[in-house]
Amino acid sequence: MPTRIWLKIGVYMTIVCSIFSMILGLFLWMMTLKTKESFQLLWLAQPASVQDLMQTHFECCGYFNSTSPAFVTDATCPSPAAAALMKGCSAPITSFINVFIDNIFTAVFGMVGVDAVFIVAAACLLKDRKERERFRHIDEKSGTLL
Repeated sequence: MPTRIWLKIGVYMTIVCSIFSMILGLFLWMMTLKTKESFQLLWLAQPASVQDLMQTHFECCGYFNSTSPAFVTDATCPSPAAAALMKGCSAPITSFINVFIDNIFTAVFGMVGVDAVFIVAAACLLKDRKERERFRHIDEKSGTLL
């Protein structure tokens, strides 16, 4: 059957796609393990107005704590004494980012699962077609094929 070659090509392309998806998903998962350290550089690069917005939104002071790096004085952190009682922004920001990235890599891993089911189904179909072709050749040799 001439369409078997197209099915084989589709399976091989699906294998390549699922390997790429798996690598992408693993990369995103590894990013979630290093979020706190990598986001610290972004926090330090932001102007005080952006840090103020983040402190207000996440209700925290400073990045790791109120002194490391120093907090921005705003309504959430009006004084050093009040800031010392507040948690650092690293935990809430990391939690927020991880939820977003977790949804993405879970969807990517889900697609790898769908690819795996397709590969198994295509392998079953290829085996069935190969078997039918074998029996067709046997029937041709015995002369029972009409």
